Amino acid sequence: MKSGASEGKDLNAIYKETYATLKPKFGDWVIFDHCTPFDVTRAHDEATQYPDPRIWTAQRDKEMWETLEG
Repeated sequence: MKSGASEGKDLNAIYKETYATLKPKFGDWVIFDHCTPFDVTRAHDEATQYPDPRIWTAQRDKEMWETLEG
């Protein structure tokens, strides 16, 4: 995560790379597809400008999904 952020990659690119790396080993876990977007988003926050957790809001949820699915 830190290497991707330091290379200037955005959340979408980092998510796609992380997902592809983890899917073969953890993709059969029931909650993998549900939790991974939130986990990667939080790790991206830590690697960039938000060292402390931010409050999760409906707006933030919408923005995350637009970023990851866009």
